Order: sequence, then C-alpha cells, then structure tokens
Amino acid sequence: MAMGDVDLLKPGATVILRNAKIDMFKGSMRLAVDKWGRIEATEPASFTVKEDNNLSLVEYELVNVAE
Repeated sequence: MAMGDVDLLKPGATVILRNAKIDMFKGSMRLAVDKWGRIEATEPASFTVKEDNNLSLVEYELVNVAE
C-alpha cells in the first residue's frame, strides 16, 4: 500500500480495493494490498453493515491439510 493510500481510508469513506486480499496475522485477519493493488476513492455507497457477524473478533488458526 502506498503512503498516500492511507489518507483515503477514513471513517465514512467509500473506496474500491483492487488486487487486495485478507492475510492471517497472529490469529487475526489483515487487509493486504500488494504492489499491483490499488485503492481508489469513489462515490459514497449506501449500504447497511451487518454487525452481528463480526469476523474480525474471531481468532483463526491456519491448519495444513495433507492430501
């Protein structure tokens, strides 16, 4: 993520994330935008956040499955 991209991420802002993914870091989810990714400001979107299923509060463990 470029330094200027951080300024786009403000409460209430609507952004488009391109080539972004969720990484696991110390049991929590982390949004990762690599060098090919982009964060773009866009027109405000109207939606309701589903707050009863907050996946950020869940701790995850990576399990390798042998085939």
